[in-house]
Amino acid sequence: MSGRGHWRTHGDCGIMMHTALPMLEAGDVATITGITGTQVAAKRLADLGFVRGARLEMIRPGWPCIVRIGGVCVGLGAAFQHSIQLA
Repeated sequence: MSGRGHWRTHGDCGIMMHTALPMLEAGDVATITGITGTQVAAKRLADLGFVRGARLEMIRPGWPCIVRIGGVCVGLGAAFQHSIQLA
């Protein structure tokens, strides 16, 4: 994982940082901590497996990006990318 905004401890104090999906690089893995946006968007993402606690891997960053979640590759446009909160 690159150091740009990913969850990792900061020194010995245990402070954690979070990241957004557009900040991930190819090969980075993160855990979903929440979904923001409309109920319709949240339901659509949940139907695709984007739920709290799920782990995803960035396959190809960009617009749209491609991520692997639950063994399936999914393409996500900008609006959906910004709705997914990660750790």
